[in-house]
Amino acid sequence: MLSRTAMLLAFMAVATSGFSVRPSAKNTVEDAHEQLTKKIRCWEPIEERIAGNHFSGKHQLSEPIYDFCSYMPDPKNWNKGYVNGVEIGSDDYTNVLNFFHITHPRLAMLNFCLQEALQIGRSTQIAMQCFCKRDGCNLPKEFTMFLDFNKLPMPETSF
Repeated sequence: MLSRTAMLLAFMAVATSGFSVRPSAKNTVEDAHEQLTKKIRCWEPIEERIAGNHFSGKHQLSEPIYDFCSYMPDPKNWNKGYVNGVEIGSDDYTNVLNFFHITHPRLAMLNFCLQEALQIGRSTQIAMQCFCKRDGCNLPKEFTMFLDFNKLPMPETSF
């Protein structure tokens, strides 16, 4: 039993030695200003959501390729959210980006949420979508946890 425990502890030490997460030394405004012009990493589902496929619910951080991230609370269950990185060429996001470029040393836009209505035939679908512009800001958790998480500087990660 001791050798099994020792092997497990040794494996865990090796596995975690190359990755660390630590709290940021910056405040939230400084963090947002610093990341304003950088490409950022966003949380994304590990597998594509294709109709009929079972989704595992697992997510991973992308490479730093996005201008901002998206979080959409499920309209029927706000304990669930859908996340992804936003490709700037997929639509005209000029106005969304302008919200993040407020240039005041003591103010920073953390999230921008909008509620939209889409008419399909006679029925109307209502959805909310939030955009954020900091590394890993679109935390794939319930909506209130997403908002609370973004009140703080993003944790600094290193590999």
